[in-house]
Amino acid sequence: MGLPTSYATLYEGSVKDLKGPITVGSDSCLVFDYTDAYSVFDWGRMPDLLPNKGEALATLAGCWLEKLEKSETWQAFSKSSVALQLRKANRFGSAFIEAGEALQQTGLRTHYRGMLSSGEKPKSVSQLTVASQQFAVLQVSAVRPKSEIILGRTVPNYLSTRSSPAPRLIPLEVVFRFSCPEGSSLIDRASRDSTYMASIGFGEYQAVGGQKWGFPVLEIFTKLESSDRPLTLSEGLAISGLTGAQLQDVLFKTAWVAGLIKWTCEEAGLDLADGKLEWGISAVGEIFLVDAIGPDELRILSKGGTQLSKEFLRLHYRKTGWFEATQKAKKEAKARGSQDWKQLCTEQPEHLPDFQKELASHLYMALTNTLSGKTWFPKAWSLDEVVRKLELLSGGSS
Repeated sequence: MGLPTSYATLYEGSVKDLKGPITVGSDSCLVFDYTDAYSVFDWGRMPDLLPNKGEALATLAGCWLEKLEKSETWQAFSKSSVALQLRKANRFGSAFIEAGEALQQTGLRTHYRGMLSSGEKPKSVSQLTVASQQFAVLQVSAVRPKSEIILGRTVPNYLSTRSSPAPRLIPLEVVFRFSCPEGSSLIDRASRDSTYMASIGFGEYQAVGGQKWGFPVLEIFTKLESSDRPLTLSEGLAISGLTGAQLQDVLFKTAWVAGLIKWTCEEAGLDLADGKLEWGISAVGEIFLVDAIGPDELRILSKGGTQLSKEFLRLHYRKTGWFEATQKAKKEAKARGSQDWKQLCTEQPEHLPDFQKELASHLYMALTNTLSGKTWFPKAWSLDEVVRKLELLSGGSS
């Protein structure tokens, strides 16, 4: 694989490091350096590495971001059955249709500025000869909310987040859902609060197991807190500092991007159930896509319904004492009015079995080969083989 370029590390994330700065054209940029680490249950880096995961995620993200930026991609998508279903199921009038038409004219603006490999200048994915674990992105400000104590409880104050200089990160994570499987967290939220679906703009939808929608349910969550929490539209508006029109633009763009990714998956014989996106805003108020798109942000299914994600790793850890300790710590932190639940966790995660690490590594490589349409990893198992092994694992076999 391509040798990563060396840059100063500014921040170590759960799966990728932020490095730089570098200049691309007239833009001040940073570098996303994807590692082979993985994270589950908001813990941060787990004790194992998954070989080639970083290169697979970075390269696939570059493929998708470049496609999203091209108006030709959106023009082709507009003729698809997925786009037709989006328009038919649209309940938000002409504004949503116009948002899609604008993408056909200009493409989607993103923070992506090109792949990096072997010390060379940023280039398009099509110019790469081997996969790369790094790409350049426009630098955006991301100021975490300040913790304040009110009546003995710790609460986030987003004043400095909202007033950080542009271009800035919008401190929301937008989740889209084309389906509602049994056990979905959406079912739990809707059952506990009969007004929840209406509070997010989908009062006509029923959150019941097995439900599917032509127009995805859109939920917003906090992004810069220790644990993501769901927000109503009014809460999202207050936290983000956006105007109503800007927040609607974020949601409409999310639905259109979700549709295009679903179409891409269907072209590869796969299905997209749900996913999450993040957004930024420029000095002139233009909304643009940030972060990345890949298996860690999406729930992709085989046609037989097998999840092609790190969900099987989550299932492994749910059977451990460490997972029970994390749930206990989160409850205790909430009762104390604290957001720092990790300090209350009494156990550390265990190492994965070798066969699970191998399967996870091949899962990421096979998805990148399949969804990009190019064999970046010639030694990777086929996606059919990955699905077969996942099915065996779910049946209790290694």
